[in-house]
Amino acid sequence: MAQIENGGVCFPKGFTAAGVKAGIKASGNLDLALLYSKEPARCFAVFTKNQVQAAPVLYDKEVLSGKNIINAIVINSGNANACTGDQGYADAANMAELAEKELGLGKCSVLVGSTGVIGHLLPMEKIRAAIPGLVKNLSAENSELFAKSICTTDTTIKTGSVSLQTSMGEVRFGGSCKGSGMIHPDMATMLAYITTDLRLPEDFLTEFKSLVNESFNAITVDGDMSTNDTCILLANGQSGIFLNDLGLSEQADVRSALFDLMKHLALQIVLDGEGATKKVEIEVCGARSKAEAMQVAKSIATSNLVKCAFFGEDPNWGRIVSSAGASGVVFHANKLSLHFEDVPVVKGGVPVGALPATPLAEIVKKKEYKISLDLGLGHSKVSVFTSDLSYDYVKINAEYTT
Repeated sequence: MAQIENGGVCFPKGFTAAGVKAGIKASGNLDLALLYSKEPARCFAVFTKNQVQAAPVLYDKEVLSGKNIINAIVINSGNANACTGDQGYADAANMAELAEKELGLGKCSVLVGSTGVIGHLLPMEKIRAAIPGLVKNLSAENSELFAKSICTTDTTIKTGSVSLQTSMGEVRFGGSCKGSGMIHPDMATMLAYITTDLRLPEDFLTEFKSLVNESFNAITVDGDMSTNDTCILLANGQSGIFLNDLGLSEQADVRSALFDLMKHLALQIVLDGEGATKKVEIEVCGARSKAEAMQVAKSIATSNLVKCAFFGEDPNWGRIVSSAGASGVVFHANKLSLHFEDVPVVKGGVPVGALPATPLAEIVKKKEYKISLDLGLGHSKVSVFTSDLSYDYVKINAEYTT
């Protein structure tokens, strides 16, 4: 696994960022961010599969349907600009146009992102007034400022970076994401922005989607998929290195480093799940296919009963196998095996004698642990990462708009 450092979106060469207080949030906190590459960057993007999609998602998809080269992304927090109709779409387009004008860029050079409360129009007069200062404050030192500016209910910023020495020189990746509640990506309210100074081929989108599926799409906090989920990778080529010019083993190392960074960012979301006290890895193995393994794993990871047991530090394995059985995947109960870490709990669908209460109690008291369920059907496996369901989650979301 690559060594993940604390850099952010400005760690790769050629990227600058900014964050300001535009007055969108009633709290007065930072709420408008900008990520910029002077050299045009190839853009790879994955969006929510929710049928209700926010205006910025619709706008970005429209822009990227005609090109995949952009220079910047402007993001507001505190307002999702979702369920806002034609005016919301016009506002998203206007936000991009304002940034393009201030940066001296052509049309469709800037993407947009929004996160926050659904159903309210953007305060465009405030955004319009803040854009010039946002552009003026662009700096390669502003990774942390950018990360703070995209947060909503997050209790901490989520950033990371990784560098890799190749035979042709160093390549760098950086990233920042936000998300705490409404997290069940099938690209949560989740936004993720990843940058690299590596030059990537146009057909890298297929690989990027695969990496997203095994990182950001392999987490869940509350089973609610957002209207705004977005994961974007910008590659500006400023390292002077083209992925396809590297040897096959080095190409594999590059992909592995990118995946490690994306997984690191995704797991930070789980650890910061609203009210979360636990991060639990649900591994489902022995499946006929990865798709079936994922279906079972997400059924377990989103079960309120299972998540409440995690919070209560109760090794209630019956809830786990029951949730697996309700997943819709066909399997035979008498082939199931279940482990909490390395402690066997179920074998052949029945309890393993007198369960070792003390080791189990110690495992479920930990902040992070792993549960493994073997379906006994095949050789495919996946891992999904989830949090517990605490009193604070209910309190935070009961009071979110009030």
